[in-house]
Amino acid sequence: MATAAAASSSGAIDELLQRWGEPHRAYHTTQHLQEALDLLSTWCTGGSGSTRCASNWPSALALALFFHDAIYDPHRADNEEASAQLARSMLGPVGVPEEMLSAIDRLIDVTRHAAMPAADDERLMVDIDLAILGARPERYAQYRAQVRHEYRHVPEQDFLRGRLGLVERFLGQGLGLFHTECGRAELGAQALRNLAAEAQDLRQLLDR
Repeated sequence: MATAAAASSSGAIDELLQRWGEPHRAYHTTQHLQEALDLLSTWCTGGSGSTRCASNWPSALALALFFHDAIYDPHRADNEEASAQLARSMLGPVGVPEEMLSAIDRLIDVTRHAAMPAADDERLMVDIDLAILGARPERYAQYRAQVRHEYRHVPEQDFLRGRLGLVERFLGQGLGLFHTECGRAELGAQALRNLAAEAQDLRQLLDR
């Protein structure tokens, strides 16, 4: 991928990996990044399973994944916007064309999960970002602990109520939580099991 090679040669990859390795992170780390890139590769280029999700622009998706949580601070509400601005500032000078920069902007923006993704690659981006919800139970348990660590500044009861609200919102979407055939087929059922179990745990903790 020429654009990725250009970014790497400019030192952007090294800077990005340093950002992903910041000490305040627990979930939004290179582990999440690697899982996302692995899933993109599996869904777009083949692998186990019969369901595949084609991307219209896999190189833009890969770069968007590299940058989508490059700036992450649980105290701020504009991480996605700041990450998109960082992508533009780092990729523009090394020759990434405006059309791709705009696509990367859109792909990062949909990871705010504030609106329904409109285009095929946006749906793929959202499903990859939320794939952790359909992880094996042991990985999901690790993810829960990682998220709590990132929000360790939030009082316990406040965190439990906020987390329960998010989990119930996801549960309410059913299999519609995922927007691609790959996501629904490969992640949907496990995601609903994980979320239901977490919701039960959270309610019990709040009732204590």
